[in-house]
Amino acid sequence: MTLYVVPDCPLCADARFWLQQHGVAYIERDVAGDFGALRTMYKLTQQRFVPVFAANGRALVRPTGEELAEFLL
Repeated sequence: MTLYVVPDCPLCADARFWLQQHGVAYIERDVAGDFGALRTMYKLTQQRFVPVFAANGRALVRPTGEELAEFLL
């Protein structure tokens, strides 16, 4: 699972917390500091909002906790 974020983003902090609380292993990519990560995220979602959760070629943008649970658990 890859989590695409930007620094100082409250929604991104909430996303990290949710993943940690549910024991989901993830790799974090900072799209503000890594153009390659931004390009990859954009190819998956066709937008630039964060946080983005990506796994198995699929992605969710700013999902609710319920949507994220269905996607990952």
